[in-house]
Amino acid sequence: MKAMLFVGGWEGHRPEAFRAWAEGLLAPEGFEVVSHDSLAPLEDAEAMADVDLIVPIWSSARSAHRPEFGNMTKPQEDGLLAAVARGCGLAGWHGHMGDAFRDRPTYHFLIGGQFVAHPPGWPDNPVPSDDFVDYDVTVTRPDHPIMAGIDSFRLHSEQYYMLVDPSNDVLATTTFSGEHLWWIEGARIPVVWTRVWDRGRVFYCSVGHTVEDLETPQVREIIRRGARWAARAL
Repeated sequence: MKAMLFVGGWEGHRPEAFRAWAEGLLAPEGFEVVSHDSLAPLEDAEAMADVDLIVPIWSSARSAHRPEFGNMTKPQEDGLLAAVARGCGLAGWHGHMGDAFRDRPTYHFLIGGQFVAHPPGWPDNPVPSDDFVDYDVTVTRPDHPIMAGIDSFRLHSEQYYMLVDPSNDVLATTTFSGEHLWWIEGARIPVVWTRVWDRGRVFYCSVGHTVEDLETPQVREIIRRGARWAARAL
């Protein structure tokens, strides 16, 4: 199996640290891991033909205003869509997948969602650590092979509020308290989901602001299984 990582964008989100983490997760699973610092290979159908899994590690949340943070071009987006449609898996986490390429709505159609806020870091909290809250991740599909044997758990990190596609197969959710934004109290937002894009499989997990988040035993196992599921190895 071949996994292709696309690593880049805003350095503030430490893409190199996440690259190392992803390589350490995937290589023991039998993946040949190839990493790129550019999105250009997406435009080459021949180069993508033997790829079983794509993992975006690309922070471009501000790309609409600051191009140097890493935009995706239309040919690159088209190449990604085509690769997944042919059967290549797509798997990722947090903003590296769910808050990248804001100027490409079809990309978000592909992945099934878009990050919009993490209260209390709204509208613009100047102290990033103050964005962290204690929140629960509730497993909703214990019958799915990605979630089998994994119980609900609690985290202290960014709690992602997301706009999501109703066709997603939601495997876990989180419920917002309304402490910081009273009008969203009780809102239940997906945390882990899967979906299909033609012949391809897509997996997403909104946890993962830090590598330490990803090392939470339940999170690591969910992403490990999710990557294998997307690549049709689970």
